[in-house]
Amino acid sequence: MRVLIWIGALLPLAYAALRFSVAFHPHWLHDVLVFLEGYIHLILTRTPTDPLKFLSDLVGNSALWMLALTLLVTPLRSYIGVNLLKYRRLLGLFAFFYALIHALLFVGVDQQFDLFGVQHEVITKPFIAFGMGAFVILLLMALTSSKKLYAKFRSWHKLVYIAVVLIAIHYLMSHKTVTLTHVAVVGTLISLLALRLVKR
Repeated sequence: MRVLIWIGALLPLAYAALRFSVAFHPHWLHDVLVFLEGYIHLILTRTPTDPLKFLSDLVGNSALWMLALTLLVTPLRSYIGVNLLKYRRLLGLFAFFYALIHALLFVGVDQQFDLFGVQHEVITKPFIAFGMGAFVILLLMALTSSKKLYAKFRSWHKLVYIAVVLIAIHYLMSHKTVTLTHVAVVGTLISLLALRLVKR
């Protein structure tokens, strides 16, 4: 199971690698990708028109879904009897991993480590402030996720509930137009949070 989690969690990076290495694809692979895209919405046969936005959205969404899977562990055990508790830390660390890349793309690439620019963006764009707040919570949880530290700071990990709400708001506000798909994503996240709160 642990190997499957690693493989599944790293798929977004493999997807990004395929998108950005399209110029180096051998002809046979290009033909296969074109064929697959007739049935699956992948768009692997051309590089992104806006690489920064593509990567930021990819890792941001990956962080969201990895966090959703982390929240799913408790309901699975409580309602179905499937105990995946020993994998929750790994899922949570992958959620933080993608959130870290998402934050670094904003701070390091978009703002070029201009702290005053970052501060201005946080102040003037509330959705960035919500995202930063969620990242700080995920950072705190990642730093205290070892067995020894978790036992000491276990109560701090309840902040994940706040992080989920902040991420949901950040996700919705980051889109100029909110579609049913966006609502469904947030609805799924909030539903998992509700199930987690009921069966802790």
